[in-house]
Amino acid sequence: MVVLALLAGAGWLAKPVWQPWWYAATLCGGGLSGGELAELLPTEQLRASEDTFGSGRSRLKCGVDESDGRHFVLDVEAELDAGGPLGPLGMEFTVPRDVQDAYPASVPGFYGKFGPVIVQECPERGRDSAGRKQRLVTKVYTHGVESDASPESLRTAVRIANTADAETGCGAGPLPLPERVEPPRELSLGRAEETMCGWLAGRDLPKSPSGKAWKVLAPTAPDASITRCSLVDSGTGEAALHLSGWYGDWAEKPFERLLSANVEITEGITPRDALLGPDFGRAKARCAGEPANFLATSYTRNHVGPALPMNQVRRLLGAFTADQAERRDCTGVELPGPEVYPDDD
Repeated sequence: MVVLALLAGAGWLAKPVWQPWWYAATLCGGGLSGGELAELLPTEQLRASEDTFGSGRSRLKCGVDESDGRHFVLDVEAELDAGGPLGPLGMEFTVPRDVQDAYPASVPGFYGKFGPVIVQECPERGRDSAGRKQRLVTKVYTHGVESDASPESLRTAVRIANTADAETGCGAGPLPLPERVEPPRELSLGRAEETMCGWLAGRDLPKSPSGKAWKVLAPTAPDASITRCSLVDSGTGEAALHLSGWYGDWAEKPFERLLSANVEITEGITPRDALLGPDFGRAKARCAGEPANFLATSYTRNHVGPALPMNQVRRLLGAFTADQAERRDCTGVELPGPEVYPDDD
């Protein structure tokens, strides 16, 4: 093992075939797979970065970088959300974007701006001194390695989440290893009745941009820390409306930054308000003693401005919020008024 460690740091003209398997066995609490590491990093010569797995800390990190040490090619972090001002997911909220639902419902996460993200509640750790639920957030930074979600990065994130769950005493329980990246299937309104987005089937929906029938995406479990329903125009194949719920203190500051960066803040409104922006809307509530934020976005590649009229976006955001509030026993619901605030140029 000592010989392998010396070879790993020495740098080779050609990548040694044993590197991925050696690093998988020695880094990140043994939570990596050599085969998946070899698929993600087929050519790079590797060396270890800082590894805090096994340290007993609430923030665990590990990874590998190129042999020149100048940048990470695979960086892994798992941390218990301590309720900080931005939280571990703060960088996901610089624009009113929609998360990429590339994972099966068994994985409570999404493909974020920088790679896979998994968010799990920690029942064994209870609540912190401020009454907040504790959550484990696992992130695998793969933006320099891949341009889209892959089975290898997804399985890597799941393996790390399971390793961190055991080490931190989170109590979320092991996630099953998915065989593949499997985006959610588009469902008819009738089929969607069996999902957490079933409320859409009983609604008077606006006409789709193409005039064709609506399809529904219902990619998340009803009790997830991030929930989601989307309406897809079957004529274009594009989602014209995304509705999502974000549960916990960690989303408060990012949502305020979202509004500050994308809405012209005028007298009488603040970034803490429920309101409508140029192509998105935000509602609020308190659920299980924590803040909850509800986001509606409506835009497609072929539209300037929202894909649906904002009065319809507001109406459906209200219906989604009401359904989520009933499921989660929420109180203090705040819905946006009819005024659409302009973009902050």
